[in-house]
Amino acid sequence: MEPTVLWQPVREALRVLVIEDDPALGRLIQLVLGQHTNHVTVARSGAAAISAIRNQEFDAVASDISLPDVSGLDVIAEARSLAPAAGIVAITGFVDVDVAVRSMKAGADDFLGKPFDAEILWHMLNKAVDTRARQIEAEQAAVYRTLAYTDALTGSPNRRFIDEFIVEAVSNSQRLGKPLAVAYLDIDNFKLLNDFVGHEEGDHVLKKVATALTRHIGRPAQFARFGGDEFVVVFPECDEVRARQVMDRVCRAVSEIEVINGARISLPTRISCGIAEFRGFESPRDLIAEAEDQMYLDKSMSPASVLGQAGDEPADGLLKVSNLKALRNLVKAIDRRDSYTRFHSDHATQLALAVARSAGLDDTQVNAIAIGGPIHDLGKIVVADEILRKPGPLTLDERRSMEEHPLLGAAITAAVTDYDSVVDLVRHHHERIDGDGYPGRLKGLEISAPTRLFTLADAYSAMTTDRPYRKGFSPERAIDEIHKGSGTQFDPDFAVAFVDLIERMYHEAAA
Repeated sequence: MEPTVLWQPVREALRVLVIEDDPALGRLIQLVLGQHTNHVTVARSGAAAISAIRNQEFDAVASDISLPDVSGLDVIAEARSLAPAAGIVAITGFVDVDVAVRSMKAGADDFLGKPFDAEILWHMLNKAVDTRARQIEAEQAAVYRTLAYTDALTGSPNRRFIDEFIVEAVSNSQRLGKPLAVAYLDIDNFKLLNDFVGHEEGDHVLKKVATALTRHIGRPAQFARFGGDEFVVVFPECDEVRARQVMDRVCRAVSEIEVINGARISLPTRISCGIAEFRGFESPRDLIAEAEDQMYLDKSMSPASVLGQAGDEPADGLLKVSNLKALRNLVKAIDRRDSYTRFHSDHATQLALAVARSAGLDDTQVNAIAIGGPIHDLGKIVVADEILRKPGPLTLDERRSMEEHPLLGAAITAAVTDYDSVVDLVRHHHERIDGDGYPGRLKGLEISAPTRLFTLADAYSAMTTDRPYRKGFSPERAIDEIHKGSGTQFDPDFAVAFVDLIERMYHEAAA
């Protein structure tokens, strides 16, 4: 009768470390294990064992718990740290539950009591190696699964995760008859902000939005980054009203996000959000699509409106804004960095308004100047102080940086309003009639009427205002410069009306 084979290895010969202070037992184990592998090392102390593990690679370790210099449990813990893939068997002369538990906690995969058959030890070492391999494989699979369902930038779940989660949520809602709501949110004007504030700060905003969602979205609800600047939230066992309450808290949290660029100022960030409630028949894809449609509806609306000037009667096209306080804080922040800006912005606005009626502008266009004028230099919030306050001509790179401010100002303005005339004025107040302006190189009537008029007032105010590096021009010289720029830099018809106003004001003041 053939002897029973306890283990038939199918791998390459194991590299084994035996830690045993009894010389006779150590030699016996080495002799028996040597029938299966030529790679058996015996260490007679904890220090020798740790040294061996640091200098060689082992597939399996058998360690006595009682060693002359240190605790065998400590050796096992260190071995586990140094050789995480090795199978480890603890050997002890006192087998009880407490010993087993402490061995496993130290990092052993199994334990064996003395006396023992060395063939059994060989069998257990192979088993420990296999157990360890399966554990590592399972851990790696879990890591890969986590990576597959995690957005790399924000660390939040990704679209793949939420696509699978909503399928299960819809199924459970149909089966159990419980409510289900889905929210779709989008960061308004994110691309423009990302382009002109910088991708690093854009990533910062995305991470902060994910943080706000993590803080306010509790189980069983789940959220995920669905696209570039879009997130989807699935609310199992929740109706539209309750989902709206949660998302309102998220929107308030996001409105406090700071974009850092030289000065820590709170940007008026706005999230557009749509919510759809499951009615029992929609597919998961249709439910998300419905929430997205509601988001676009929300994007076209704002919760409050204000008039361009105090005392104005309600009119079509009023400014719709969601965070006036944050917008005013931005303007004040610019004033603190450059005292010229506040006087200049108010001065230019008053001059433009004075001529707007006589130039034939309607109420909507006048409101665009009244609201857009004071904030037209809003984008300077991200211009470095050394450029903003430089007492001399700018270098080419500095000028390029300064010339980005209309685009960023427009992005910030658009984040809180859908009043296109205001956004247009902020974006294009440095355009020229001949097309040599920036940022769009617009020509003639491509520039809106409020913007063409405000450009005149902006230039006149800039010319006549004292700056750290030069004295302001006299009104006569500034008027002469406007005449020279008429038809090239300035709208010729508005230039005539503007000069007439300035000359009347000058003569009235002299009278």
